[in-house]
Amino acid sequence: MKLKDLQLLDPGLKLVSNPTWPDDILAISSLGHIVPNSVVFVRNAKFYQLLAGHLLEATNSRVGAIVDEKFFNLATAQVRADFEQLAWVATSPNVALSLTILSKPFYDRKIGGLNTQVDGRQMGTTQIDPSAYISQNVFIGEHVTIGPEVQILPGSVILPHSEIGAGTHIFPNVTVYPYTTIGRNCRIHAGTTIGSDGFGYTFHQGQHLKIWHSGGVVIHDDVEIGSNCSVDMGTFAPTVIGQGTRVDNLVQIAHNVKIGRGCILCGQCGIAGSAVLEDYVVLGGRAAIGPDAHIGTGTQVAGGAKVNEGAIWPAGSKLGGHPAKDLKEWMKGVAYVRSMSLKEKSKE
Repeated sequence: MKLKDLQLLDPGLKLVSNPTWPDDILAISSLGHIVPNSVVFVRNAKFYQLLAGHLLEATNSRVGAIVDEKFFNLATAQVRADFEQLAWVATSPNVALSLTILSKPFYDRKIGGLNTQVDGRQMGTTQIDPSAYISQNVFIGEHVTIGPEVQILPGSVILPHSEIGAGTHIFPNVTVYPYTTIGRNCRIHAGTTIGSDGFGYTFHQGQHLKIWHSGGVVIHDDVEIGSNCSVDMGTFAPTVIGQGTRVDNLVQIAHNVKIGRGCILCGQCGIAGSAVLEDYVVLGGRAAIGPDAHIGTGTQVAGGAKVNEGAIWPAGSKLGGHPAKDLKEWMKGVAYVRSMSLKEKSKE
């Protein structure tokens, strides 16, 4: 896709640097996950800082940027100099809308045209180790790789360009969307879906416009995921679950979430988009983590607690309540409310 193609799709774009850039633009990059010959979106100073941390990589990878018009016009000389190092730069009066519009053609290029009608074994494009056990009534898409001693039970669907590591056990009726990587010795229980679309929309002129996700999922070794869970694919970079993590039944893991090693996620908890859980975090049943929250290593979140959007908690925290706060502080508050309630009742 050429620069002129982007302008045809989104006429609001104004090219301000290298308007005749000749190379094809192959993908959209997340600011923390740069891929060659791609485009990134910079809405404000926060996103610029993320880009600045990867500027050398972005420059060497021939990445272009679509930048908020107002932010670019008010940018300092240093910020503009940083942008000038990129392959090309365009401005947009509405970066969120530009991202939404342009996500569709890149999605179509990567996922929309995949063959999901004919089993890859018939097409001769799968790589299945002879020791793998594949039950009847399993669909395996094209360009899927399945390692030694993998077991896939009836009703499961493994869509194209996915990879399943040695010794992993896929229980009945599991659905694995395209571009999912599952490590060695994992267990994925019945009814779970991995790699479904992230819940991302842009509200514009009275409509919720879909942001088309194509980032995939990466699940590392020795992970167990219970039944009827949902792990959404990343927007443009993978959703990640770290080695040795355990996920109970009925858990929702949204797009772009990063989960570290050895975490425990109890039943019915939910993690919203782009949240980060560092290593050995424990979420009690029905705990909720808001979007962009960052939970430090070894933190414990009590059942039913709700961590607010964008909250940052250091390693070793113990949290409870809504909004989540230090567990002891929350329990004192609960005890106080209870004591006051009992006093009021005694007056009746």
